[in-house]
Amino acid sequence: MSSFDSKLYKFAVETAKEAVNFDRQGKYQQAINKYMRAAEILIQFMKFSNNKEMIQLCRKNSQDYIDRAKILKAKTGGSRPRSAGAKSSPSETSPQPMDDKIRSEGGSYTEEEQELIDTISGTIITESPNINWEDIAGLEECKQVLREAIVLPIIKPNLFTGARKPWSGILLFGPPGCGKTLLAKAAATECKATFFSASSADLLSKWLGESEKLISALFKVARIKAPSLIFIDEIDSVATSRGGGSESSGERRVKTQLLSEIQGLKTTAKQRILTLGATNRPWDIDDAMLSRFQKKVHVPLPDLPARSAIFMIETKGVEMDLEDDDFIELGVRSEGYSGRDISNVCQEVIMLPIRELDMSGLLENSNQEISLRPIIIDDFKKTLKKVKAMTTGSALKRYEQWADEYGETT
Repeated sequence: MSSFDSKLYKFAVETAKEAVNFDRQGKYQQAINKYMRAAEILIQFMKFSNNKEMIQLCRKNSQDYIDRAKILKAKTGGSRPRSAGAKSSPSETSPQPMDDKIRSEGGSYTEEEQELIDTISGTIITESPNINWEDIAGLEECKQVLREAIVLPIIKPNLFTGARKPWSGILLFGPPGCGKTLLAKAAATECKATFFSASSADLLSKWLGESEKLISALFKVARIKAPSLIFIDEIDSVATSRGGGSESSGERRVKTQLLSEIQGLKTTAKQRILTLGATNRPWDIDDAMLSRFQKKVHVPLPDLPARSAIFMIETKGVEMDLEDDDFIELGVRSEGYSGRDISNVCQEVIMLPIRELDMSGLLENSNQEISLRPIIIDDFKKTLKKVKAMTTGSALKRYEQWADEYGETT
């Protein structure tokens, strides 16, 4: 068996395992798609293989997958799926009336649309975030940019007519842990948009052509469920500068597909889609990709009021013996800390009373009633000496220089 044959067969096996998992979970539409996909891959494998025993095994397995897909299709009340590789009849390719559409959470979709939705559901997170602007401390200018880009065009479309068009691409850049993901979720919550969250790992596949298909499916589903916000985290990993010596042809095709989709050539004016990229390394992104993002917003480390507010948010619901002035002091002591750094400090502090009881042996008796002491300011002071900020001064300077050259400072 050649290397190509081996990879193709392994891909079919992995796809079939995914189908079985969906089947066991009762996710029948996704299982149907995976069963049919596994059957198609096995049929392709048989075209290249010279091993008669393997061909016979694959023929049996592919037929089993198709049969199981037919059973599930009947179980869900849909029409019988075509055999893998079969041509569509005129009646199958013609538009389907609303009565034949599949009912799904959030609306009705045709079989083709539902198949696209199922394609990304196993990889891309589609959610309705429950994050509000009030949950994010500081970053007021960043919030305003996102409001203008996606919230206002949706709630007040009459204001955005003629040459006044909302932005379709925004790049958030800055040190790690400063709230880029939270900003994206809050923007989606404010305008009731469908939120798609994808990382570079979600979009890249080792199988030839799969990454491009996944990216295309993601944007098609976003157009179906518009208004939509597509959040691509760590976009620098999938959009590095083209033409490098280590770049493969597959990576180049993925970048080209992503460039085309972000540009919005297939998106109509009524299909409101915002592509929101986030990166900690904006200087690694390809120039053509950067040009697709009309707004490049610097998300900096939190300032003093924001740091004090983050300490309050991250310790909410925990008994503490602290005054408002104590939180201001904590904000001063944590200069240079990101939101995530402060969250790590708070998690460490919150665990201190439990750790003390455990080390004293008081938690060994499960029947004994115990009470936790309140958190005090000294707990934070000691922890801040141990948990250091992760962003260095040289890194901050580099972000500021890049913002001055390409982006917008806040």
